[in-house]
This record gives sequence, C-alpha cells and structure tokens, in this order.
Amino acid sequence: MAELVDQEGSVRARSVTGSRSPRLRRRAVRRVVAGLTVLGSVAVVAVACATPPDLVALADPGGPVTVAAPDVIGPMRVRGGDLIDGAGRTVLMHGVNSVAKWEPWVTPVDAPDGFGRDTLGPDDLAALDRDGYNAVRLGVWPAALMPAPGQVDQEYLDRVAVTVDALSEHGIWVLLDLHQDVFHGMPEWATTPAAAALSAEADPGLAAAIGWSAAYFSPRSLKQWDDWWANAEVAPGLGVVDAYAQGAAALADRFDSDPAVIGLELINEPFPGSPALQCLIGDCPDLDATVGARNAQISAAIRASAPEMPLWWEQETLFPNFTDATPPQPDVPPTADGRQVVSSFHIYCLGTDSGKPELPDPTSQAYCDAQISQGVNRGLIVGRSWGAPAVMTEFGASNSPLNSTLTTRMADEQLFSWFHWHHGTYPSVVESQLVRTYAQATAGTPLEQRFEPSTGSFTFRYRPDPSVEAPTSIVVPQRVYPDGYRVEVSGGTVTSAPNSGRLTVLADGIGEVMVRVTRSADGV
Repeated sequence: MAELVDQEGSVRARSVTGSRSPRLRRRAVRRVVAGLTVLGSVAVVAVACATPPDLVALADPGGPVTVAAPDVIGPMRVRGGDLIDGAGRTVLMHGVNSVAKWEPWVTPVDAPDGFGRDTLGPDDLAALDRDGYNAVRLGVWPAALMPAPGQVDQEYLDRVAVTVDALSEHGIWVLLDLHQDVFHGMPEWATTPAAAALSAEADPGLAAAIGWSAAYFSPRSLKQWDDWWANAEVAPGLGVVDAYAQGAAALADRFDSDPAVIGLELINEPFPGSPALQCLIGDCPDLDATVGARNAQISAAIRASAPEMPLWWEQETLFPNFTDATPPQPDVPPTADGRQVVSSFHIYCLGTDSGKPELPDPTSQAYCDAQISQGVNRGLIVGRSWGAPAVMTEFGASNSPLNSTLTTRMADEQLFSWFHWHHGTYPSVVESQLVRTYAQATAGTPLEQRFEPSTGSFTFRYRPDPSVEAPTSIVVPQRVYPDGYRVEVSGGTVTSAPNSGRLTVLADGIGEVMVRVTRSADGV
C-alpha cells in the first residue's frame, strides 16, 4: 500500500479502493474556491500587509543559553480577551498540533510497532522545550471515543489519559481537539442510512477539473453535513449531535480537574454542507446561527459533566479564509468565572499548499500576505465580538516557509496564541521560522511584542499588574542565540540568571515595563 502525505503532513496509507486523505480534499477545494477570491477585494482592517521577513537558519543546539521547561501554572482561565494562568498572568501559547489519524488514534508517548510517526515521548518533549513551545493541541478521534450512540470507550479514554498525563507532568498546556476531516474520523453511526445510500462520487465535470478531491462536494458528503446540522436521528430518540455531545461530555469529565488541560475543542472544521456555495459567494448567516446552536448544544452537555471546562468553538470550515461570519454570542451555561469560551480559527494560504522549502515568487507572497491578513482579521473580529480570546489553532501546513513567516509575525503584532500544524512534519526551513522569543506569561497586560528572526532582536512592553506576584516569563530559545544574549529592562528588574532560557522580570512599580533582548557577540 502506497503512502501519501496530506496537506497537514499526516502520512496515511492509501486504501485498496484508492481513496485519498480528506485533508487533501480540503486542499483541492481551496484551489477551486481560489477562483472566487479576488486579491484586490481583500479588506484588511486590523492587520496590515507587509513584506515577509527574511528566512533564517537556526544554530545547532548548544551554546551558553540554557534550556528551560515551559512556565506553566494551572489552571488556565478565560478573562475577557485573554488567557490567564493560575498565577494571574496573561498567557501566550506557541504550540503544535499532534493528531494521530490511525491506530491507536491518539499520539502515544511511546510509539507502537508500525505507528510510523513522531510520538510525544521524552525526546519530543525535550525538543519542544529547546525551541520554546508551551502547548499541544492533542487530537482525540471521535470514532474511537464513541463506537456506538450513547457508548463511550473507556479504554480509549485511558490511552488519551496516558498522553495527557505525560504532557501535564512535563508542564505543557493541552488542548483536547475532537478531530475530524470531512467526516473522516466521525463514527460510522454518525452517517445516516440516507447519507450512506448516496454516492461518494462528485459531479463528473467537477471531478474532471480537480480530480478525486471533488468528493468533498459529493452527495454523500453534503448529506452527512446537512444531517449533522439538522441533528438527524441516529438512534431511537437520539440525534447525531445529541449522541456526539455525550462523548464530548465524557471526555471533558475525564480531564476536568487536570490543571494542564486548557479546554476542549468541540469539533474540528465542520463543513457547511449544502450551503457551501452560498457561503463562498457571500455570507451564510443562517448557517452561522445553526453552528452557534449546535456548539451550544454540545457545550451544555459538557458543562453538565464538567462545569468549569473551557470550551473552544470553531465556525464552519470555510471561515475565515473564504467566508466572513456573523456568529451569535455563545449561549452556554456559565462557570464561576463566566462563559469560558475561546474562538478557534484556522489560516492557510492555498497559494502555497504543499509548496517547496523556499519562499515563493513575489506574486504568491503578495497573495498569501493579503489572504492570511484577511483571515487573521476576521478571526480576531469574532473573538472581539464575543469578548473572548481568539486563537489560531491551525496554520502553516506547507513545505513553504511563507505560511510560517507571515502568520507568526502577525501573531506577534496582534498578541494572539497559535498552534502550528503539525509536530515533526515539515523541513527545517519551516520549523526554523517558528522558533521565536516571546512572552509566555505576563504579569500584567501585554502592549507590544516584536521579534526580528534574522537578528534575534526582541522588544516587549507591558503594563504591570501589582496584584500578580509571579514574574513575567519570556522564552529565549537557545538556537536563536548561539553566543548568548544581552537584556535591557526599563521599569523592571531581571530576576533570572544570565543566558537563562527563561528570562524573568519583576516590575519596579506600576509604570510600563520595556524589555529588549539582543544577541551577544562571542558570549559578551
């Protein structure tokens, strides 16, 4: 059986019928709908387009800068538009996705025979520490979690717990992600008999234009998602979303008391179904309302079992690259700290899907800059409209480093968290663009963050909160500073050792604090 690599870098075996990865389908769909996206019509409000930074190559591990484990103090809570740790500090996450789309259906800490992919074992955790990551978006496979309506596989939950425990013990924030791709990963029972009876083949004309990936718009796929949004019955008196919500509630209940678990993402990238074309050529407010209603339905079940669990909501999968959204305010049972809802969004530039390990031509760069800027802007607007954090939980699934240079720069400028797709997948020229100096935990309000990869220069400003006793914690990756670093602080005092991989600062008072980090020359 030949292997293929999908758009998110997941190696999957081709089936005997020749079916392809659903993520590849999404990539091809994006190519089709690219024709509907006019570069000149892109409207960017909050994020300005700019020339991408030069590519950088990181030094080999070693040198005077020490490696520090993530500075994680749980539990994580939502306060307005910020994520707040157990010490009251404002948290930024630089994370990776880790989603196993084959047995054992969750990334193991020690790979079983034939697994064929990176694990989250000691070497992986050490590499995450070295390069300054502090979070993992861990895929949980709905088909493995919920083998039958109303039934939860406790042995599978045990396997998930082994990986979560390893990450938790290491001090890594964990986002539990109920992951599917165009219904791949959903339980068989979630496909109604009416959908199963339909063809999985797409329109011949569309198939001729884009090949096998046209199955994204097959009658079966469209019906599967229409049934999802309609909560079609899959067992006597039980709708598909009702049954799914039971499994989500069991997952949340299992990890509700784990201080490293920062929440549960309700469903990865739900497709619009029949309204897809309407969404692409304009807005689909009725679908936006339905998405909100289904998310609320799942959230209510979760809160009944895990009253304090933060909930991460996504819009339909064409948002924010190709559609805008006007989602209603999240309707959820509140926790003791309010709604505790995070807006999750994904950004990809179809102009560099797959790609080469080099910057593309200037036209592609300009196109991606505009498309990514528009998507980021839309994602942040939803978060602001909810009074909630907006987090980019997927981006960069390409051998081209452009996706990483653009999105990480925008994240610095707009001070939002991110999770790159996918752990251990892409060439070093891509991975190198992700290793950045940044403020992991701020004892106050972050105001500005700038990092220049080519020089290692970093500037950070924040307004201190006198009620927070823990220091501001800044990751200084070893491979960015092969000869060490110098630090200058105004309004505060450095409390960490020279060349520590975790630079800590205490404010001198209530005035603004400015931190500057630059490379040393020959360790001076």
